[in-house]
Amino acid sequence: MSARIAAVPDTAAPDRGERLAVLLEETSPAARRARVEAASRPVLPALEPLLPDGRLPKGVVVEVLDASLLLAVAAGPAAASNTSWTAIIGWPEAGLAAAAAYGIPLERTVLVDGPGDHWVEAASVLADACETIILRPTSRPVPRQLARLEQRLRTTGATLLALDPWPGTAELRLTAGNAVWSGLGDGWGQLTGRQVDVRCVGRGRAARPREACLLLPDEHGGVSAAAPAPVERLPGAGDAVASVAALA
Repeated sequence: MSARIAAVPDTAAPDRGERLAVLLEETSPAARRARVEAASRPVLPALEPLLPDGRLPKGVVVEVLDASLLLAVAAGPAAASNTSWTAIIGWPEAGLAAAAAYGIPLERTVLVDGPGDHWVEAASVLADACETIILRPTSRPVPRQLARLEQRLRTTGATLLALDPWPGTAELRLTAGNAVWSGLGDGWGQLTGRQVDVRCVGRGRAARPREACLLLPDEHGGVSAAAPAPVERLPGAGDAVASVAALA
């Protein structure tokens, strides 16, 4: 009695090849960049070295403990799209002229000057329409209110920029210090710019601090990288030989 053994086609190799192709595509630089862009918003070029991937994450709270720096951070997303809206809540003394100079379109800015105890509700409602929310809480929040607001941000993808220390969970914290103004002489002149050291630290990949020296504002009212300080050249052996040769 003889038996015939039918050959079974080997489909494992093609399957492995397809899976490998998909894996390579998903881990390619282009795919990674697409994921980063989907989860973040652009910022002004001078601020890119401070942030993970050079962009502002979506759906989180970011503490920005300097008024000028906060406006500069908010200007990137606002200027990147002609459909992007910005909300300013609980900060009636915000400098709108400075905001416009940094690049925030005032015609696409919502102002809520006096929300009282309802600033959480105001931020939650505006998270549906505004990509960036600038907030200065006007009263002490209840923990469950903060939790609902943070969940709302994750759902809508809106980024909240807090001018004061955030009582909940902030993804990033940006601070500015060592400010030096330029433009004033001995009792005369006009302020033309402010040089500050900016620092960013946060959670996860942002745990390693990033620092930059910025002009905030610069002479045009915007933000730019400060020129590096000139390095004083110390005399070396070559200089000493040249000096001796000159005296000979």
